[in-house]
Amino acid sequence: MGDEIKSTLEIALEKAERLGKASREELEWERQKEKVLILVGKFLKGEIESPFPELREFLKTQSKDSHKRLLSLAIETLLKNITLPRDEFHLKEIQRTLGALKDAFKNIPQVDQLFSEFEKLLNDYQAHKKAIYQELLKRFSSAISALEKTVSEQLGAKVKLSPESHPQFQEEWNKIKEQLDREYGRQIDYFKALLQKIIS
Repeated sequence: MGDEIKSTLEIALEKAERLGKASREELEWERQKEKVLILVGKFLKGEIESPFPELREFLKTQSKDSHKRLLSLAIETLLKNITLPRDEFHLKEIQRTLGALKDAFKNIPQVDQLFSEFEKLLNDYQAHKKAIYQELLKRFSSAISALEKTVSEQLGAKVKLSPESHPQFQEEWNKIKEQLDREYGRQIDYFKALLQKIIS
């Protein structure tokens, strides 16, 4: 842990040294970047609906040269937060982030279709994952019930076993999920790359 603190401190000192040697333009860019990242952070914490209305207001006070770079920074930061959903709550968070991104691209109507496909992909992933999990659970449940019966007879008391706690179930599920994540992950990366291409 001491090394982590030291390296974090070193990073802070290096940044301070860089800023000490930085030109006026570089210092201004750091200030602008910080403002954008604070806005995106407020959105991710749920403090604001979208970072883009406030960002647009901020851009009005900045030079035209920095507009595209700052907008790209906000979009790229949000895109990093879009991953395969772990559960329903996480899916809702991702959909909220997609809603904010739609706000960023609202002047480009062709992008609406892309967002619809993106959301469909995320919903398909959740549904596919759930269906496979239930199917696997069903398959293991029949094998477990035979084992429950045998163990209950041997112990002379009713025993209830969970298919999910069986090591083979976990091993098989992890293998299937890994493959599913790879397949859908590639498609998510493709969508993200398309959005990044639009802003570049």
